[in-house]
Amino acid sequence: MLIPLHRDLLPVLAAARREHITILTTMYGKPFTVDGFSQWMRDAIRRAGLPLQCQPHGLRKATGRRLAEAGATAKEIMSILGHTTLAEAERYTEEADQIGLAEDAVVKLEGHKANRFTQTTSASLGNSIKNEGQSK
Repeated sequence: MLIPLHRDLLPVLAAARREHITILTTMYGKPFTVDGFSQWMRDAIRRAGLPLQCQPHGLRKATGRRLAEAGATAKEIMSILGHTTLAEAERYTEEADQIGLAEDAVVKLEGHKANRFTQTTSASLGNSIKNEGQSK
């Protein structure tokens, strides 16, 4: 997979000391294995005092959510996260779509002119109206 670097990451990588193309390496300068990286992350999570539920996969999920909230399509999310089915990537867009659609609906309601003026003031909310000549 070829994934372009985010512009905010470029200066960080330029400032980092690297001896080869691999960015994260073991203390021996070799690329991590999947198991080795997982153990390295578990150790870092423990040292940081974070709950062990914090996992590298959570970073992937957070990226998917941020992409969806930025308006990325399911196929664009697939191209970044490496999902092999559209259904996997659509989980992110469906949730983001729901949030965006709900916000759009409230904006439309706020702009609707049919009920421009409220019938009660906020000061009277929750108070009962006392009628002088109550019906029997």
